[in-house]
Amino acid sequence: MTTPLLIGGATTSRVHTAVKISPNYSGPTVHVLDASRAVGVATSLISKQLREEFVRDVAADYEKVRVIRAQQVGSLKIATLEEARANRAKLNYTSAPPKPTQLGLTVLRNYPLKPLVERID
Repeated sequence: MTTPLLIGGATTSRVHTAVKISPNYSGPTVHVLDASRAVGVATSLISKQLREEFVRDVAADYEKVRVIRAQQVGSLKIATLEEARANRAKLNYTSAPPKPTQLGLTVLRNYPLKPLVERID
């Protein structure tokens, strides 16, 4: 297969693409963070002037990611089942959750949007 494979969004990460997908696919494999960036990636892949360098740069980047990941995995200490059970979250389900101050739908009319702007992606 030589058709470029674009992977992204919530389906996987750049590291997963570099470590698991790219080595197992013969064509170019590119992780695209979200759909709005896919156009630029696709443009680079179909461009006669840009494709070769773009594919080479992505492959080099993914090789670095694989090396770093291999070093991290080698240094990780994986907990035993007993250690994981001893370290589990201690949740208290004996008391009821607090009652909300208001039940049902809350409508905020003329609410200033400025404080929300920094939270919008």
